[in-house]
Amino acid sequence: MEEAESSASIHSFYDRYYSTNNSEEDEEENDDHRTKSRKHAPILEEGEDRISTLPDSILLSILSFLPTQEAIKTGVLSKRWAYLWTSVPSLSFVLEDPHSTGYYSELSDNFTKEMARMDDFISAVDHTLLLHRAPKLTNFSVRFKYWTSLKARLDLWVRFATTAKVNQLSLDLFLRHIADIDLEGYQLPQHLYANEFASKFNFSYCKIFPNGLLHWSSLKHLCIGQSALSDDVIREVLMGSPRLESLELHDCWEFNRLDIVSESLRKLVIDSYVIHMLKGKVRELELEIVAPKIHSLEILGNFEKVKCRIKDVSALVEAKLDFDMRKSHDCYYEDDFRAEYYKKYYEEEEGYKEYQDIVRDILDSVHHVKKLTVGNWCLMIVSIMSVQDLPSTLSKCQCLTIVTSMEKWSLPGIGILLQSSPYVETLNFDFPSSRPQTPLKFLVSRYDEVNHWKSKEIYFKFLLQCLKSIKIKLFYFEGIHTKEFIFLVQFLLTNAKVLEKMVITNALPMRDAKVLEKMVITNALPMRDPKPNMLLKSLRVALMLLNFPRSSPHAVVTFPYH
Repeated sequence: MEEAESSASIHSFYDRYYSTNNSEEDEEENDDHRTKSRKHAPILEEGEDRISTLPDSILLSILSFLPTQEAIKTGVLSKRWAYLWTSVPSLSFVLEDPHSTGYYSELSDNFTKEMARMDDFISAVDHTLLLHRAPKLTNFSVRFKYWTSLKARLDLWVRFATTAKVNQLSLDLFLRHIADIDLEGYQLPQHLYANEFASKFNFSYCKIFPNGLLHWSSLKHLCIGQSALSDDVIREVLMGSPRLESLELHDCWEFNRLDIVSESLRKLVIDSYVIHMLKGKVRELELEIVAPKIHSLEILGNFEKVKCRIKDVSALVEAKLDFDMRKSHDCYYEDDFRAEYYKKYYEEEEGYKEYQDIVRDILDSVHHVKKLTVGNWCLMIVSIMSVQDLPSTLSKCQCLTIVTSMEKWSLPGIGILLQSSPYVETLNFDFPSSRPQTPLKFLVSRYDEVNHWKSKEIYFKFLLQCLKSIKIKLFYFEGIHTKEFIFLVQFLLTNAKVLEKMVITNALPMRDAKVLEKMVITNALPMRDPKPNMLLKSLRVALMLLNFPRSSPHAVVTFPYH
């Protein structure tokens, strides 16, 4: 009796959520169909369904690109499709947090209804796995708000995936707050540390504590987010992953030294170092990176109270330095007086002295890379160093990307980076996606861009011998500082002797390009309902740039915008 009720419940749920509504005869017919392999599609007349005649392998490949719930919905298309989804080798389940996405916002304060959504989600995953028949999984991913009461269920899902020899496993979990992870985070099951088949792991809000030896013999890519990682755990991961090529750490904490002795690791990404978990500890941390074999290094996000040092990256080819070390007074000082004090402190020169040695040391450590990206905050520190006439190390990079908001204080930093990069062939300027910097009044008041750049003009060796391509990527034109932008473009065009092209993307929201010569309008981000005065301003700027004298007779300026 209980088995009959359970079976009825499964079919009721299946009809409710996936709406295939197939009869028992259809089910038998499709079971027979799945045992046959379609190698060739028959010749069809015009108007017939050609997609359904494709081999199962192709259809399953198509369905693999869909979220699992969407793939299941294709079962209503025809008898051919009814149960095809059960053999899809990729499974993906997502339940977004209503508090963060706005979805079901009316339920934000209604715990009962939120838990009902969670119950439906859990049941949907359970029933889908019950009906799934693929012998091997290429991908298994889940994303939802995790509760400790769900550990046993999530353990079963992970066991399902690993039993199917999953190639890529993603547990993209989130909690109410990152501080809850010690008590409420998901602890990976011990059997997962002996996985020999997965090539890619993605873990968020997971506790990683292997009891014995870790053995990930096929793992090539590992991404860990919002997790406490001790130096010992990282060492075990590296020792137990002999084929690991890429390691990404997002919003992690606890580790003090990354000693990367792996022969296979080529890419290391450190995106923010979380100190929320270290509340009450007043000491500043030092993160030391020793990775003589890696080719790519990215240091991103916030590193408040964490001094990052790079000791050995001798094989490094590419580096991205887009981090910020300012104290987050908005987060830590709710008292208005203290918040205002720290805000003023970091608008004065004294507040930035402690960072100059760190940024200079990091730039020195990566002076040999061929491809370098310098973020907006690092550029600000370089600007301060430039105005103070502090020495800079010569760089060997051939492709330099500078993330800049094109403010007046940006120019001295841009100048010193160009001055110390005599081999640059490709120069990129990107607009920052992060919040704007606090205006540095002390820096702006002491800086004269014209005299500063002219006094150093003879040192811009790359302009004479190497620079061939410039790309300026700005997300919107009206938001940048027009004077500084024009000054920089004019200087580069006037002095770049071997320049072949300058491309300004998403900069000029113009619709009429008939009056312009040698300009391509291909708009990737069109401006919505631009005002006539804005269009006129953009047109004037474009004509000004096109009329600037060019040192190189072959230089062409284009504005891709449609």
